[in-house]
Amino acid sequence: MLRKDSKTLNLGLWELLFLVLDKGSVARAADERGLERTQVSRLISSLEEETGVQLIEHMGRRLMPTQAALEIRPKIEPMIGRMRKALEDLHRGRSLERGSIRFGAMPGFLQTQVVPLLAEFQQAYPGVSFDVIGDDDPRAFMRGQTDLMLYYGPVSQPRLTEHWVTRSAFVPCASPQYLREHGTPKTPEDLSSHAGILYTGRVRPHSQVLEFAGRQKTFGWKTKISFNNILLAKTACVEGCGILLDLPLHHCFREILDGRLVPLLDGWHIPNLDNYIASTKESGKLGRVQLFIDWYIRRRREIEGEQKRLVQERYPFIADY
Repeated sequence: MLRKDSKTLNLGLWELLFLVLDKGSVARAADERGLERTQVSRLISSLEEETGVQLIEHMGRRLMPTQAALEIRPKIEPMIGRMRKALEDLHRGRSLERGSIRFGAMPGFLQTQVVPLLAEFQQAYPGVSFDVIGDDDPRAFMRGQTDLMLYYGPVSQPRLTEHWVTRSAFVPCASPQYLREHGTPKTPEDLSSHAGILYTGRVRPHSQVLEFAGRQKTFGWKTKISFNNILLAKTACVEGCGILLDLPLHHCFREILDGRLVPLLDGWHIPNLDNYIASTKESGKLGRVQLFIDWYIRRRREIEGEQKRLVQERYPFIADY
């Protein structure tokens, strides 16, 4: 039985033996590996001693394999190949987890949704760093300044590789205080008696219609107040300034669950949009970029699915969004 420390179990020594046979010389093999010639000779001798057979014989000035060496080589070389591939895969896997990613997204979404995920990702993959750009105009970070970007889409740009993430859910909301003072609208027509909070940022188009069960209706307001930042618009809504129709669920699910905001209109809502993550064609070839894309899509779907489930338990009509 072979001992655990047997040199015959060392695939590197067998690889060295085969190199000596390929070169026909201990000296040439030693030079290629940067080893002392006496060290190579001693290692080959240790293999012969432990196997109990001669592996090399001298034919003039050239070293040749014995019959035993010829028989064992095709059995051991595939193991050496598998070992090398395993080590290369290990190195390649680690290299996926290193380097910087330039990242662009909308400021509000970055602040509340993405930054916590970046921190979570870096805990799992500490070798990846991020250079983040926040801008409410997606065109600002889609011109090559970033490797990865989040936006409503698709945009179908040839230089981008787009990945669908989730479908947004826009929830019409107001605070309990506002509803106590002004009443609760039930239909789009009722909104003409209410104060509207308008989000006017450049992140996405702004719909002039509400939809429900395949129908669409226009709407109007008694008074309006506008914000170009969605988080400011949400704050105004929580403070009772009026009704905000297009508040993304991910921005309001906590306030809905703790009672600071109330979903309205029994299923009428702003038409939903699709969320995308995209990489440039060039950056998409980077292993760390694809690693993050796959990870992000999975986590966002988990998070948004749970958010919607929790809100639906209290307001079942949100299931129709």
